[in-house]
Amino acid sequence: MKRVLVTGGSGRLGKYVVAALGDDFEVTVFDRIAPDGDGAFIQGDILDRSAVAGAVRNQDGVIHLAALDADVQASDSDYIKVNVEGTWNLFDCARAAGVKKVVHCSSVAAVNISPENPPRYLPVDVDHPADPEIAYGLSKLMGEKIARRFVMVGGMDIICLRPTLILPPEYVYDVAKTSAEVDGTPLPPAASDPTWKSWDTVIPGSRSYVDSRDAATAFRAALEADDISWGIFYVASTDTYSALATLDVVEREFGVMPELRDPGRYADRSRTSIYDSSATTKALGWKPVHGWPAILQEILPSSQR
Repeated sequence: MKRVLVTGGSGRLGKYVVAALGDDFEVTVFDRIAPDGDGAFIQGDILDRSAVAGAVRNQDGVIHLAALDADVQASDSDYIKVNVEGTWNLFDCARAAGVKKVVHCSSVAAVNISPENPPRYLPVDVDHPADPEIAYGLSKLMGEKIARRFVMVGGMDIICLRPTLILPPEYVYDVAKTSAEVDGTPLPPAASDPTWKSWDTVIPGSRSYVDSRDAATAFRAALEADDISWGIFYVASTDTYSALATLDVVEREFGVMPELRDPGRYADRSRTSIYDSSATTKALGWKPVHGWPAILQEILPSSQR
């Protein structure tokens, strides 16, 4: 597994995935815009089948990240067209080219833990009912079904990863501040930095997240897993970005108190994530190493004004 194509490798997550692969792989980025720095690059659109077919030729594996993300201003039709048709193009062309391994970026949005579909039980595992309402979540669930189809027809091993909110450093302060305002907990120290960005909205839900660096190593771990022909795995930090206990957040955000299948996980007002990544650790050997307190400490000291 030396020659690896990363679709969407110039994007917000893609650049971390490319960095995580390092010099151990012959990495080629396939994207509409060129990545920062040197490296092999093929310019193209995931909806252009001829471009995709050319990009996957002679590749051992593919990490498929190219998609419209949830925070992109796009129509429902655009989400379905790009994320579903683009994913079909990738898998169809990859199989025709003889690619043996694909790691596909799905999302927890495929499950849609929300007030419309509150958690039935905690922690949420891959068997939890999936009932996406928004087009983005539906496109991610359909992407998993496409992936499963190509496993069934044979020829490729495929792993689908479901990251929670992927949190790059430029968004950390905004998330910390807005969530503290909503949760009624102490605000982080006043600070600013010209590189920081905002989602311009309070992110609802369970306060689950994963550091970009940890998300990237999960994709590498999935790529290197050589004994798994099919699997869906969560990629989440073990904690949340709220100072509140997880069960308090769940009850307030979703209006329910789900069945606790592992009560000890949330004992003593634990801030443990609602998503169960233990299967990811067991199967892929992946563990997140960047917890919320350490991330804040890393961001704030060099940035306070």
